[in-house]
Amino acid sequence: MELTIKNQLDPLFETLSLLFLCHTDNWKEKMISALDDYGVSGEIFYREHMNTFDKYVETFQKHKVQRPEEDALFESFSDDAFMHIFVLAIEKRSCIEHPGNLNLLELRSLLAYFITDTGEHPRLPDIKELPQLPDEASLIDFIDRTDIESEEKWHMLNLLRRADYWLTSLYKAVESNKDAYEKALEAVEGPLRLLLKRMASYHAPDFFKIADTCADMHALYPSLAMPLIQMVLYTCGYFGLSIETLIADEASGRLTKDAVIRQVKSISDKSKLDILCALKESPMYNLKLSEHLGLSPSTVSHHMNTLLACGFVTVEKKDGKVYYCLHRENISRFISSLEQMLL
Repeated sequence: MELTIKNQLDPLFETLSLLFLCHTDNWKEKMISALDDYGVSGEIFYREHMNTFDKYVETFQKHKVQRPEEDALFESFSDDAFMHIFVLAIEKRSCIEHPGNLNLLELRSLLAYFITDTGEHPRLPDIKELPQLPDEASLIDFIDRTDIESEEKWHMLNLLRRADYWLTSLYKAVESNKDAYEKALEAVEGPLRLLLKRMASYHAPDFFKIADTCADMHALYPSLAMPLIQMVLYTCGYFGLSIETLIADEASGRLTKDAVIRQVKSISDKSKLDILCALKESPMYNLKLSEHLGLSPSTVSHHMNTLLACGFVTVEKKDGKVYYCLHRENISRFISSLEQMLL
Protein backbone atom coordinates (compact mmCIF):
# COMPACT_ATOMS: atom_id res chain seq x y z
CA MET A 1 0.00 0.00 0.00
CA GLU A 2 1.35 3.41 -1.00
CA LEU A 3 2.20 5.62 1.95
CA THR A 4 0.22 8.88 2.16
CA ILE A 5 1.82 11.82 3.96
CA LYS A 6 -0.95 13.93 5.49
CA ASN A 7 -0.62 17.68 5.91
CA GLN A 8 -3.06 17.92 8.80
CA LEU A 9 -3.13 16.87 12.43
CA ASP A 10 -5.03 13.80 13.63
CA PRO A 11 -7.47 15.17 16.27
CA LEU A 12 -7.69 11.86 18.13
CA PHE A 13 -3.93 11.42 18.41
CA GLU A 14 -3.47 15.07 19.37
CA THR A 15 -6.13 14.98 22.09
CA LEU A 16 -4.81 11.71 23.53
CA SER A 17 -1.29 13.14 23.57
CA LEU A 18 -2.42 16.39 25.20
CA LEU A 19 -4.29 14.45 27.88
CA PHE A 20 -1.15 12.40 28.52
CA LEU A 21 0.95 15.57 28.87
CA CYS A 22 -1.58 17.09 31.27
CA HIS A 23 -1.16 14.07 33.53
CA THR A 24 2.64 14.10 33.28
CA ASP A 25 4.51 15.91 36.03
CA ASN A 26 7.16 18.33 34.75
CA TRP A 27 6.30 17.68 31.09
CA LYS A 28 8.27 20.72 29.99
CA GLU A 29 11.42 19.62 31.82
CA LYS A 30 11.05 16.13 30.34
CA MET A 31 10.81 17.58 26.84
CA ILE A 32 13.98 19.61 27.42
CA SER A 33 15.69 16.48 28.74
CA ALA A 34 14.64 14.55 25.61
CA LEU A 35 16.21 17.28 23.49
CA ASP A 36 19.39 17.07 25.56
CA ASP A 37 19.44 13.31 24.94
CA TYR A 38 19.10 13.95 21.21
CA GLY A 39 22.33 15.93 21.30
CA VAL A 40 21.21 19.55 21.35
CA SER A 41 21.00 22.12 24.13
CA GLY A 42 17.45 21.38 25.24
CA GLU A 43 16.77 24.73 26.90
CA ILE A 44 18.04 26.76 23.94
CA PHE A 45 16.18 24.66 21.35
CA TYR A 46 12.97 24.76 23.39
CA ARG A 47 13.18 28.53 23.80
CA GLU A 48 13.95 29.18 20.11
CA HIS A 49 11.75 26.62 18.36
CA MET A 50 8.97 25.32 20.62
CA ASN A 51 6.90 28.36 21.58
CA THR A 52 4.01 27.08 19.48
CA PHE A 53 4.06 23.69 21.20
CA ASP A 54 4.25 25.37 24.62
CA LYS A 55 1.24 27.61 23.92
CA TYR A 56 -0.70 24.66 22.46
CA VAL A 57 -0.30 22.53 25.59
CA GLU A 58 -0.90 25.37 28.04
CA THR A 59 -4.08 26.47 26.24
CA PHE A 60 -5.41 22.91 26.30
CA GLN A 61 -4.60 22.67 30.01
CA LYS A 62 -6.44 25.92 30.69
CA HIS A 63 -9.69 24.72 29.06
CA LYS A 64 -9.45 21.02 29.88
CA VAL A 65 -12.47 19.29 31.45
CA GLN A 66 -11.55 16.99 34.34
CA ARG A 67 -13.44 13.71 34.80
CA PRO A 68 -13.14 11.28 37.76
CA GLU A 69 -12.80 8.32 35.38
CA GLU A 70 -9.93 10.07 33.64
CA ASP A 71 -8.06 10.57 36.92
CA ALA A 72 -8.51 6.88 37.76
CA LEU A 73 -7.26 5.90 34.31
CA PHE A 74 -4.02 7.87 34.50
CA GLU A 75 -3.40 7.02 38.15
CA SER A 76 -3.87 3.27 37.61
CA PHE A 77 -1.18 2.68 35.00
CA SER A 78 2.48 3.18 34.30
CA ASP A 79 3.48 5.14 31.21
CA ASP A 80 4.25 1.88 29.36
CA ALA A 81 0.84 0.39 30.16
CA PHE A 82 -0.90 3.60 29.17
CA MET A 83 0.89 3.58 25.81
CA HIS A 84 -0.74 0.22 25.03
CA ILE A 85 -4.24 1.57 25.64
CA PHE A 86 -3.22 4.71 23.72
CA VAL A 87 -2.41 2.55 20.67
CA LEU A 88 -5.62 0.58 21.19
CA ALA A 89 -7.62 3.83 21.15
CA ILE A 90 -6.05 4.77 17.81
CA GLU A 91 -6.56 1.36 16.22
CA LYS A 92 -10.21 1.12 17.42
CA ARG A 93 -11.09 4.73 16.60
CA SER A 94 -14.25 3.62 14.79
CA CYS A 95 -15.76 2.85 18.21
CA ILE A 96 -15.19 6.26 19.78
CA GLU A 97 -18.78 7.39 19.20
CA HIS A 98 -20.22 3.96 20.03
CA PRO A 99 -18.17 2.58 22.96
CA GLY A 100 -21.00 0.17 23.71
CA ASN A 101 -19.87 -1.79 20.65
CA LEU A 102 -16.51 -2.59 22.25
CA ASN A 103 -15.92 -6.30 22.77
CA LEU A 104 -13.88 -7.14 25.88
CA LEU A 105 -12.40 -10.36 24.51
CA GLU A 106 -11.39 -8.71 21.24
CA LEU A 107 -9.74 -5.84 23.14
CA ARG A 108 -7.87 -8.31 25.34
CA SER A 109 -6.62 -10.14 22.26
CA LEU A 110 -5.41 -6.92 20.65
CA LEU A 111 -3.69 -5.71 23.83
CA ALA A 112 -2.04 -9.10 24.31
CA TYR A 113 -0.69 -8.89 20.77
CA PHE A 114 0.59 -5.33 21.35
CA ILE A 115 2.35 -6.44 24.53
CA THR A 116 4.13 -9.36 22.85
CA ASP A 117 4.55 -7.99 19.31
CA THR A 118 8.18 -8.27 18.18
CA GLY A 119 7.66 -6.11 15.10
CA GLU A 120 8.29 -8.88 12.57
CA HIS A 121 4.94 -8.69 10.81
CA PRO A 122 3.82 -5.50 9.05
CA ARG A 123 0.11 -5.97 9.70
CA LEU A 124 -2.24 -7.05 12.45
CA PRO A 125 -3.15 -10.75 12.22
CA ASP A 126 -6.75 -11.86 11.93
CA ILE A 127 -8.55 -11.81 15.29
CA LYS A 128 -8.61 -15.64 15.31
CA GLU A 129 -4.80 -15.68 15.22
CA LEU A 130 -4.43 -13.35 18.22
CA PRO A 131 -4.01 -14.57 21.82
CA GLN A 132 -7.33 -15.66 23.33
CA LEU A 133 -7.86 -14.68 26.98
CA PRO A 134 -11.43 -15.62 27.97
CA ASP A 135 -10.99 -15.95 31.74
CA GLU A 136 -8.84 -15.06 34.76
CA ALA A 137 -6.73 -18.21 34.51
CA SER A 138 -5.77 -17.47 30.90
CA LEU A 139 -4.98 -13.84 31.82
CA ILE A 140 -2.64 -14.85 34.62
CA ASP A 141 -0.98 -17.53 32.49
CA PHE A 142 -0.40 -15.00 29.70
CA ILE A 143 1.06 -12.39 32.06
CA ASP A 144 3.34 -14.98 33.69
CA ARG A 145 4.78 -15.86 30.27
CA THR A 146 5.33 -12.32 29.03
CA ASP A 147 8.79 -10.83 28.83
CA ILE A 148 8.13 -7.71 30.94
CA GLU A 149 9.34 -6.47 34.31
CA SER A 150 7.61 -7.95 37.38
CA GLU A 151 6.24 -4.62 38.61
CA GLU A 152 4.88 -3.88 35.13
CA LYS A 153 2.91 -7.14 35.04
CA TRP A 154 0.38 -5.82 37.57
CA HIS A 155 -0.34 -2.80 35.40
CA MET A 156 -0.84 -5.01 32.34
CA LEU A 157 -3.09 -7.44 34.23
CA ASN A 158 -5.25 -4.55 35.44
CA LEU A 159 -5.48 -3.24 31.89
CA LEU A 160 -6.42 -6.60 30.40
CA ARG A 161 -9.04 -7.42 33.03
CA ARG A 162 -11.15 -4.33 32.27
CA ALA A 163 -9.94 -3.29 28.84
CA ASP A 164 -13.42 -2.22 27.71
CA TYR A 165 -13.93 -0.02 30.79
CA TRP A 166 -10.54 1.67 30.48
CA LEU A 167 -10.89 2.31 26.75
CA THR A 168 -14.42 3.69 27.23
CA SER A 169 -13.09 6.02 29.96
CA LEU A 170 -10.36 7.25 27.63
CA TYR A 171 -12.81 7.87 24.79
CA LYS A 172 -15.09 9.81 27.17
CA ALA A 173 -12.13 11.98 28.17
CA VAL A 174 -11.45 12.69 24.49
CA GLU A 175 -15.10 13.58 23.82
CA SER A 176 -15.26 15.82 26.91
CA ASN A 177 -12.25 17.78 25.71
CA LYS A 178 -13.20 18.47 22.10
CA ASP A 179 -13.70 22.15 22.93
CA ALA A 180 -10.37 22.34 24.77
CA TYR A 181 -8.65 20.89 21.71
CA GLU A 182 -10.37 23.36 19.38
CA LYS A 183 -9.32 26.26 21.62
CA ALA A 184 -5.74 24.97 21.63
CA LEU A 185 -5.79 24.84 17.82
CA GLU A 186 -7.18 28.38 17.60
CA ALA A 187 -4.45 29.67 19.91
CA VAL A 188 -1.71 28.50 17.52
CA GLU A 189 -3.56 28.74 14.20
CA GLY A 190 -1.06 31.05 12.46
CA PRO A 191 2.22 29.38 13.57
CA LEU A 192 0.72 25.92 13.01
CA ARG A 193 -0.22 26.82 9.44
CA LEU A 194 3.40 27.83 8.79
CA LEU A 195 4.74 24.63 10.38
CA LEU A 196 2.45 22.47 8.25
CA LYS A 197 3.38 24.42 5.12
CA ARG A 198 7.06 23.84 5.82
CA MET A 199 6.41 20.19 6.65
CA ALA A 200 4.75 19.68 3.24
CA SER A 201 8.19 19.84 1.60
CA TYR A 202 9.90 17.79 4.30
CA HIS A 203 11.41 14.49 3.23
CA ALA A 204 12.77 11.94 5.69
CA PRO A 205 13.72 8.93 3.55
CA ASP A 206 14.94 6.79 6.46
CA PHE A 207 11.80 7.19 8.59
CA PHE A 208 9.43 7.02 5.61
CA LYS A 209 11.07 3.76 4.53
CA ILE A 210 10.70 2.32 8.04
CA ALA A 211 7.06 3.40 8.16
CA ASP A 212 6.33 1.92 4.75
CA THR A 213 8.04 -1.36 5.62
CA CYS A 214 6.95 -1.93 9.21
CA ALA A 215 3.21 -1.49 8.91
CA ASP A 216 0.35 -1.94 6.50
CA MET A 217 -0.61 1.66 7.17
CA HIS A 218 -2.70 4.13 5.26
CA ALA A 219 -1.17 7.44 6.32
CA LEU A 220 1.49 9.34 8.23
CA TYR A 221 0.31 12.36 10.22
CA PRO A 222 2.34 15.28 11.60
CA SER A 223 1.97 15.94 15.33
CA LEU A 224 2.29 19.12 17.36
CA ALA A 225 1.39 17.51 20.70
CA MET A 226 4.30 15.06 20.36
CA PRO A 227 6.77 17.28 18.46
CA LEU A 228 9.74 14.90 18.62
CA ILE A 229 7.94 11.64 17.91
CA GLN A 230 8.51 9.17 15.09
CA MET A 231 5.92 6.46 15.69
CA VAL A 232 4.77 3.61 13.46
CA LEU A 233 1.52 1.91 14.47
CA TYR A 234 -0.43 -0.71 12.50
CA THR A 235 -2.76 1.44 10.40
CA CYS A 236 -1.11 4.87 10.67
CA GLY A 237 2.02 6.63 11.85
CA TYR A 238 3.10 9.99 13.30
CA PHE A 239 6.09 12.31 13.05
CA GLY A 240 6.70 15.37 15.19
CA LEU A 241 6.64 18.87 13.73
CA SER A 242 9.96 19.69 15.42
CA ILE A 243 11.81 16.76 13.84
CA GLU A 244 12.37 18.72 10.63
CA THR A 245 14.04 21.56 12.55
CA LEU A 246 16.33 19.13 14.37
CA ILE A 247 17.34 17.41 11.14
CA ALA A 248 17.81 20.72 9.31
CA ASP A 249 20.16 21.96 12.04
CA GLU A 250 22.03 18.66 11.95
CA ALA A 251 22.36 18.73 8.15
CA SER A 252 23.68 22.29 8.25
CA GLY A 253 26.65 21.11 10.30
CA ARG A 254 25.77 23.17 13.37
CA LEU A 255 25.08 20.03 15.37
CA THR A 256 27.69 17.71 13.88
CA LYS A 257 29.61 17.18 17.12
CA ASP A 258 26.43 16.74 19.17
CA ALA A 259 25.04 14.29 16.62
CA VAL A 260 28.23 12.23 16.70
CA ILE A 261 28.18 12.20 20.51
CA ARG A 262 24.57 10.96 20.41
CA GLN A 263 25.54 8.18 18.00
CA VAL A 264 28.55 7.19 20.12
CA LYS A 265 26.29 6.95 23.17
CA SER A 266 23.90 4.73 21.24
CA ILE A 267 26.56 2.03 20.79
CA SER A 268 28.19 2.38 24.22
CA ASP A 269 26.07 -0.55 25.38
CA LYS A 270 27.63 -3.92 24.50
CA SER A 271 24.31 -5.43 23.43
CA LYS A 272 23.69 -2.70 20.86
CA LEU A 273 27.17 -3.21 19.43
CA ASP A 274 26.52 -6.96 19.34
CA ILE A 275 23.35 -6.30 17.34
CA LEU A 276 25.28 -4.26 14.76
CA CYS A 277 27.95 -6.96 14.50
CA ALA A 278 25.28 -9.63 13.97
CA LEU A 279 23.57 -7.56 11.28
CA LYS A 280 26.90 -7.15 9.53
CA GLU A 281 26.72 -10.87 8.74
CA SER A 282 23.15 -10.78 7.42
CA PRO A 283 19.78 -9.07 7.94
CA MET A 284 17.67 -10.65 10.69
CA TYR A 285 14.18 -10.33 12.10
CA ASN A 286 13.59 -9.74 15.81
CA LEU A 287 13.17 -13.31 17.04
CA LYS A 288 16.15 -14.57 15.07
CA LEU A 289 18.30 -11.77 16.51
CA SER A 290 17.14 -12.47 20.05
CA GLU A 291 17.95 -16.18 19.69
CA HIS A 292 21.30 -15.42 18.04
CA LEU A 293 22.38 -13.05 20.84
CA GLY A 294 20.66 -14.71 23.79
CA LEU A 295 18.56 -11.60 24.49
CA SER A 296 14.83 -11.34 25.05
CA PRO A 297 12.72 -10.07 22.12
CA SER A 298 11.66 -7.00 24.13
CA THR A 299 15.31 -6.15 24.88
CA VAL A 300 16.17 -6.42 21.19
CA SER A 301 13.19 -4.17 20.34
CA HIS A 302 14.30 -1.61 22.92
CA HIS A 303 17.87 -1.51 21.60
CA MET A 304 16.63 -1.46 18.00
CA ASN A 305 14.55 1.65 18.61
CA THR A 306 17.74 3.47 19.63
CA LEU A 307 19.73 2.17 16.65
CA LEU A 308 16.94 3.07 14.23
CA ALA A 309 16.66 6.58 15.69
CA CYS A 310 20.41 7.09 15.27
CA GLY A 311 20.32 5.85 11.69
CA PHE A 312 22.63 2.86 12.16
CA VAL A 313 19.91 0.37 11.25
CA THR A 314 17.18 0.32 8.61
CA VAL A 315 14.56 -2.25 7.60
CA GLU A 316 13.48 -4.32 4.63
CA LYS A 317 10.50 -6.57 4.02
CA LYS A 318 11.08 -10.16 2.96
CA ASP A 319 8.77 -13.19 2.98
CA GLY A 320 6.12 -11.22 4.85
CA LYS A 321 8.49 -10.32 7.69
CA VAL A 322 10.33 -7.15 8.68
CA TYR A 323 14.10 -7.65 8.68
CA TYR A 324 16.62 -5.31 10.30
CA CYS A 325 19.78 -4.54 8.36
CA LEU A 326 22.76 -2.20 8.68
CA HIS A 327 22.43 1.29 7.24
CA ARG A 328 25.95 1.16 5.83
CA GLU A 329 25.86 4.63 4.30
CA ASN A 330 24.99 6.26 7.63
CA ILE A 331 27.61 4.22 9.49
CA SER A 332 30.25 5.30 6.95
CA ARG A 333 29.16 8.92 7.41
CA PHE A 334 29.47 8.51 11.20
CA ILE A 335 33.00 7.09 10.89
CA SER A 336 33.96 9.90 8.52
CA SER A 337 32.70 12.51 11.00
CA LEU A 338 34.76 10.89 13.76
CA GLU A 339 37.86 10.98 11.55
CA GLN A 340 37.37 14.66 10.77
CA MET A 341 36.97 15.47 14.44
CA LEU A 342 39.79 13.33 15.84
CA LEU A 343 42.41 12.74 13.14
